[in-house]
Amino acid sequence: MTDHPPAHPSDEGSVAEATFGNPVRPPIIERVIRPQDADPKRADRAERWIALMFLISAAGTVGFVVVYLAIPSLHTLGQVHASNVWLGCTLAVSLGGLGAGMIAWVRWLMPAHETVQERHELAASDEDLETTTQIVMAGLDETGLPRRSLLKRTLGLAMGLFALPAILLLRDLGPLPRRSLDTTLWKKGSRLLNAETGEPVKLGDLEIGSFTTVLPLSVDDPLMTEEELSKAPVLLIRLEPGLNKPAPGREGWEYQGHVAYSKICTHVGCPIGLYQKQSHKLLCPCHQSTFDVPRACKVVFGPAARALPQLPISVNSDGEFVATDGFDQPVGPSFFERS
Repeated sequence: MTDHPPAHPSDEGSVAEATFGNPVRPPIIERVIRPQDADPKRADRAERWIALMFLISAAGTVGFVVVYLAIPSLHTLGQVHASNVWLGCTLAVSLGGLGAGMIAWVRWLMPAHETVQERHELAASDEDLETTTQIVMAGLDETGLPRRSLLKRTLGLAMGLFALPAILLLRDLGPLPRRSLDTTLWKKGSRLLNAETGEPVKLGDLEIGSFTTVLPLSVDDPLMTEEELSKAPVLLIRLEPGLNKPAPGREGWEYQGHVAYSKICTHVGCPIGLYQKQSHKLLCPCHQSTFDVPRACKVVFGPAARALPQLPISVNSDGEFVATDGFDQPVGPSFFERS
């Protein structure tokens, strides 16, 4: 084993001081005087160059929007490639001009010096707040925005136009839902048609404890589009007599133990097709949301946030089940526009 000589006492003191007591403060870099700091003409010329970069960024953003709108539909691989190239180039000009302008602004016009702010108590005093306000206002003044109106206008133009591509891309994700999510084809007098056979379901077709999926129209009907078909399925369930406990205001929505509820889960819209005859529960196979049928299909387990919408039903003179009205709320998963 080799013995090492002890460190110099002054070295030990420096290490201890840096580790436990007063940390060694690095030297403050003195302010750098650049040509544009001393020459107002150079500063104005730098401002014009930065403004030009912002204008180039704005032109790139406008170019992106023009290219995006000028190519509404793409049919061949070549068109897709050309669209991607032009969109990429214009977006690169937009981002590049904005970034270059910001970097040049910092390097050419903003003060090049360091400041030291001492640590203080977390609860600031009124004097500290006033000092902070002065520092912020001084920093704002150092950026040159209050007195360099050209930079302010061109930066505002570039930043304002830069939001347009994001708006276009988000808007193009699909059509707005408007009120289409609030309505279905179910209305007063709609017959409950068996989803498989297309025939009306009559009183006595279902045994106690059984269920079937019904639609307001046949799938061959021209009104039954894919969108309407996704909202229309309803489960017609026959419960034991006297088992159903309707929600307030829904006392007349069943008929002789038959109840009808939307088949679309209120979580993420999966079709519900599992009915537990003994416990009278409907189970969503996707995320195991469970609904208690006799108690207005309230959620008893799982991530669903609300009960299944109920369809009021009755029987017409021919013994066929019909809806006495449409749904009183949107079917399917909850969404931000629901009231």
